[in-house]
Amino acid sequence: MSDSSIHRSQQAGTAQRATLLAGAFGAAFLCVPAQAQDHKDSDIIVIGQRDVNENAEPDAPYKAESSDGKFTDKVLDTPKTQTVIPKEVIEDIGANSFREIVRSTPGVTLGTGEGGNAFGDRIFIRGFEARNDVYIDGLRDPGVTSREIFAIEQIEVIKGPSAVFGGRGTTGGLVSLQSKRAQFGNDFVVAEGGIGTENYYRGTIDANYQLADGAAIRVNGLYHDADTPGRDYVENERYGGAFAGTLAITDTLSINADYYLYRLDGVPDYGHPFDSTTQQPYRVDRDNFYGVVGRDFISNGADIGTVGIEWKPIPDLSIYSTTRYGETWNRYAVSEPSLCVFERDPTTNSCPRSGGVPVPESEYTVSPAMKSSWRNNSYWANSTYAVAKAETGGIAHEIVMGGDYSFETIDAYRLDVPTTVEDAQGNIISIPGSFVWDLFDPNPVLGYEIEIGPDTATGPSVTEAQSFGAYLVDTIKFSDAFRVVLGGRLDTFDIDYRSSSGDTLDYSATLFNWQASGVFKPSPATTLYVSYATSANPSGEQLDGNGASYDGISSDTIDFSPEQNTSWEAGAKAELFGGNLLLSAAAFRIEKDNARESGGRGQPYTNVGTLRSQGVELGFAGTVADRIKLFGGYTYTDATITKSANPANVGRRFANIPEHTAQLLATVLVTSRFEIGGQVYYQDEMYGGTQLAGTAMVPGYARFDAVARYRVNDHLTARVNVLNVTDKRYYDAIYRSGSPFSYIAPGRSAFFTLTADF
Repeated sequence: MSDSSIHRSQQAGTAQRATLLAGAFGAAFLCVPAQAQDHKDSDIIVIGQRDVNENAEPDAPYKAESSDGKFTDKVLDTPKTQTVIPKEVIEDIGANSFREIVRSTPGVTLGTGEGGNAFGDRIFIRGFEARNDVYIDGLRDPGVTSREIFAIEQIEVIKGPSAVFGGRGTTGGLVSLQSKRAQFGNDFVVAEGGIGTENYYRGTIDANYQLADGAAIRVNGLYHDADTPGRDYVENERYGGAFAGTLAITDTLSINADYYLYRLDGVPDYGHPFDSTTQQPYRVDRDNFYGVVGRDFISNGADIGTVGIEWKPIPDLSIYSTTRYGETWNRYAVSEPSLCVFERDPTTNSCPRSGGVPVPESEYTVSPAMKSSWRNNSYWANSTYAVAKAETGGIAHEIVMGGDYSFETIDAYRLDVPTTVEDAQGNIISIPGSFVWDLFDPNPVLGYEIEIGPDTATGPSVTEAQSFGAYLVDTIKFSDAFRVVLGGRLDTFDIDYRSSSGDTLDYSATLFNWQASGVFKPSPATTLYVSYATSANPSGEQLDGNGASYDGISSDTIDFSPEQNTSWEAGAKAELFGGNLLLSAAAFRIEKDNARESGGRGQPYTNVGTLRSQGVELGFAGTVADRIKLFGGYTYTDATITKSANPANVGRRFANIPEHTAQLLATVLVTSRFEIGGQVYYQDEMYGGTQLAGTAMVPGYARFDAVARYRVNDHLTARVNVLNVTDKRYYDAIYRSGSPFSYIAPGRSAFFTLTADF
């Protein structure tokens, strides 16, 4: 990938897109026999593909077990809230990116990024920042980018402090992605082609083949190109491939290896500016785009290689080791829609911050101020652990013992933005230092391309972070009805920063965290539990951030002790309908002590605050009466400041956290071949701010989606997804500042997907 060119023209890629999609559709049709054997309508058949999720229940594909070997019990018996989102749910909600999945997960909300923290998959779990708490196959996935899910089997959201399993951070929880792995005894090829509104084109291939008794390979491929529904000029093109292999050397020793490649290029979007009188997004036309077409871009990607070893030397001992090297990058220039309600300076075209001459609303303007980043990440990581079973005096133990290591390097460049450009006739055009659009009728197209790259003359700012961790977790089973889980973990975290001008900062911390849980099972199908756990947030933890306000390394907080988090959770789980439906309920409370607080602009930070997030969470996943599939939940979150250096802050809400979120996905097998369903997602209003909620907010909303699937024959399935059926205008994230903007969510869209499996 060239650093010198990062723009994609509006027309580029048409031929490539047509070729790839034709291939995907052609593969889908060619794999269907001329005469396929029909099933009788009286039979209940599974509408799906042969690339089965080995963690899902065969008769309840919405209900799946965790793929993380550190959780030695089923989800039913694990004393923690776990939301497992299998690929069948991902298909039915119409999601094809990580962001779209978490947008539909109760208790998880979206945040914004800019230049201070990365523009990408920024999330909050149970009220707390989790943008660097994303894991893939047990290893932290560093770097905030825009993730795809074409090679993902399922996604797990683990709620509550999870430091014993994940290490530093994980205050509200973590998100774990399971990659698609090679399977034995299940050869298949699944080809998908999709076409829809808003120039939506998507093609994927998933092929698994057992080469020999002890060898199997799996290949996944992706091409995707689409505009954003309801938004002018906003688009992205992405492609990728994943190649996985498994070699079973003996019955007790196997090696897994995979390589993942992903690329994304597009035009990003910050949405709409705010109305200061209503403290809500301005009621402008939904499709108004306030960026700069010809300047704004986003380009990110990944090249990641992983090798894993699984060894079972004796029946009651299993050893797992995973080593990974990866390179990821995230580069963008995105426009912040800064509203101006005053007369602009006639010389500089700038807007007075205050005290200017007001203008009528019809003359309001917007400055597309550029926020940018050019970051390259490279990292080594290893996770090695053993799972052992033992018995002492009639008491059973299942012990997980292991350690983690990671070393990450981040090179962050300023952008080199030219001041002139040559037009098609060879004339030199001066690029304005700033642009101004009309609030109600923006005209964002420059008519020329600004080639932006990294400022290599100045050089990068370099951050290096090294982490070690060691942990021990023992599940002690006194009887079938009663068990306890005890665990502890020791981590070291070292971070060194060197700015492009030569300034340096370094920080080190040693963290010890633990958990204790009690589990009571009144019957094999029910579980009651209570858990206590801790986690910690060292200074500089968010490696994509610049400065203390983004939780990055900073001279303001470099001497602060880590923030300390404690959590209580009490819950109940039950399996119904022969184990095909899992119900869960939990009450939780998380407290963060030693919270870092800003005293305001120009004021020093303090390390004395206390934040509290508490609430209840309900969940369900599975199948009822063989024909009805259900997935969803509800979360109530009361997230407030309980102690502050400024007494006026006590009692104020967290920014970015709605009180109520809920989701219900339901599908019904109407006949043996036809299935129909839909999803409703609700989110309460959400207030902006850095840590404390301000007065600017985005309203609550309810969004409705629909899905229908028809099994044409043994090898061909057609699916239709309609997202945001009512074309609801809603906003799913809000910027932190006092003059904010908001991400407007996609409008209504529909797409048709044809899947061939053989």
